[in-house]
Amino acid sequence: MGWISSDNEHEGWAAPEAPDGRHSGSSSSAGMHVKGITGRWPRDPQLDGYEIVPDKDIVGWRGVCECGWRGELWERAQTLAAADLDRRRDYVAPEDFADASPQVEDAIHEEWKAHIAPSEAVLGVEAAARDHKQAGARLDKTVAAARAAGASWADIGRAVGISRQSAHERWSTQ
Repeated sequence: MGWISSDNEHEGWAAPEAPDGRHSGSSSSAGMHVKGITGRWPRDPQLDGYEIVPDKDIVGWRGVCECGWRGELWERAQTLAAADLDRRRDYVAPEDFADASPQVEDAIHEEWKAHIAPSEAVLGVEAAARDHKQAGARLDKTVAAARAAGASWADIGRAVGISRQSAHERWSTQ
């Protein structure tokens, strides 16, 4: 399962990693589909230019994003005793599907969210800038309406929190 940023510019997921460093975005009962042909694994009969890496050969998982970001590797431990999430190691039995465990997927999701945090924050800046521009236009219109109704520059300045002269300089030409 993948994640999409608020601006739809980033799509990330916990990707199984093949021994040669390639990542999978999908799987089947035969294994993980990885782009590229090395000749080491069978070609995917459904996807041209892909191989199927058996689940038992997957070496770990990492966060990946369509923008090119790659997180650190979560290693696949060879035994249950070797699993240690604090050291980025998790055990998935060789006969099981090589999907990341829920704990590893959650950790990778947090890493991906840290990756997109700057762009998510910029979305907030963009929204605030739009609000500011709209508020400014609304203020300009209400000042014009107040002047048309006979309000003085002193009254308008007081309402806005600036001097009469500043109000006059800002809106007298509108």
